[in-house]
Amino acid sequence: MWRPSWQHSGQHAMGILTTQTEDDPPFLNRDFYRRLCLYGRRSGLTVFVFTPQGFDWPHLEVFGFTYDDAHGWVPGRFPLPALVYDRCFFTSKQQYAEYRLALRRLQEHRSVRLLGCGLKGKWDTEQLLRRDGRFDRYLPQTQVLRSMRTLAAWLQDRREAVLKPQGGSQGRGVLLVRREGADAPGSTENDAGASFSVRGRDARNRGLERRFAGEAALLRWLRRFVAQRSYLLQQYLLLQTRTGDAYDVRALVQKDGAGRWQLTGMAVRRGQGGSLTSNLHGGGTALPAEGFLAREFGPARAEELQRELTRLALQLPEALESRHGRLAELGIDFGVDTGGNIWILEVNSKPGRSIFTYVQDHHGRHEAIANPIRYARFLLTQLQPAVTERQRNINAR
Repeated sequence: MWRPSWQHSGQHAMGILTTQTEDDPPFLNRDFYRRLCLYGRRSGLTVFVFTPQGFDWPHLEVFGFTYDDAHGWVPGRFPLPALVYDRCFFTSKQQYAEYRLALRRLQEHRSVRLLGCGLKGKWDTEQLLRRDGRFDRYLPQTQVLRSMRTLAAWLQDRREAVLKPQGGSQGRGVLLVRREGADAPGSTENDAGASFSVRGRDARNRGLERRFAGEAALLRWLRRFVAQRSYLLQQYLLLQTRTGDAYDVRALVQKDGAGRWQLTGMAVRRGQGGSLTSNLHGGGTALPAEGFLAREFGPARAEELQRELTRLALQLPEALESRHGRLAELGIDFGVDTGGNIWILEVNSKPGRSIFTYVQDHHGRHEAIANPIRYARFLLTQLQPAVTERQRNINAR
C-alpha cells in the first residue's frame, strides 16, 4: 500500500484532532480536512487527521489519515505532530472523557503545541468578556440556571427567558419560555390567567412548541427536558427581520500567517419562518451581510452597523486571548435587534465555515481554509505565547 513519504517526521506536521465515528474514514467534515491536507502540502506542511482513540503512546505515534489527490484518504502511522488543531466535538460523556485524556497527555508532551486552546463554555466566555469591561453594553443579561426556582423568579420579573445549554451548538436544546395571560410581572403561580408557552428545538434539533396551564406543570416538564445538562438563562432579545424571521450575523475571525487577527468574512443566518434560532443546521439560510442589513435598516445605518460589527469582531479575540490563552480562530454570533442595537450572542473557538459556501463567497471560503495552515507555519517558527501575539497585534495598528 502507498504510504506518504513524509510521515516519518513530526517537526513540520499539524495533526487535526477530531471525533471518531463509524464512517470510512472514521470522522466527519472530510471535505474540510481534505482541503486542509492539500493546502498544507502545497505550503510545505504535513497535515493528517487523527482521533483520541488513535494514540500509540509507548512509541509516541498516532494512527491517522492524510489525503492525496492520487490515492484519496490514506491511513498511516505518524509521529506526534508539532502542532494539534483541535476540532473535536462530542455527543456522549465517554467521548468527552476520551478527548480530555488525550488532550491532557498531549499538553504534557513538551514537543506538542495546540494551534489554539478551546474556550470552555458559554458562561466562562461571558465572564471573561465581562471582566474586560469594554463589552458590557453588548452582552445580554445572563445567569446560570441553578434550579427551576431560578427560572421561576426570572419569569416573575421579566416574563420571558431564553434557555441555552452551556455546551450546546447549532441551536440544539435552545428554548424560549414565556409567561402569558392576563397576569402582570411579579404575580404568582396561583394567580388566575397565568399560563406559559415554550418553543425552540430539542436535543436532536427538532422544532417543538408546548403550552402549560400553570407554573408547576411547566417546571415539571422543564426538569425532564433539561435533565442533568448545564443550562443558562438569558435575556430574550427581539432579533427579527421586519417580517418576523429570526436572524443573526456570523463573523469568522482567524489568525493569519503573521499571527495577527483578521476578519475572514461575515454573513447573515436567517431562520425558517417561526423558528427561534437561525442556525443553518436547523433549516436556516445564509445571506450576504451587506445587502441584508441595508434592506432592514437602510444603507447608511447598515454601513455603520458593519463598521461596528467589524470593530467588535477584531476586539473580542484579543480580549479573550489575554485572559484565556492562545486562540487560532473564532466564530462570533452577533444579534442586531429591531432598534439597531448590537448584541454579542455567542463566541465559538471551533467554528464552522459553511456560510461562505452558502453565500458563494469563494475568497472567504479559501481564506477560511488557508488561515489555519498559514498560522500553523507561523507558530512553527515563532511559538510565542498569546500575550506576546496580542501585543504584536496592538503595535501593528
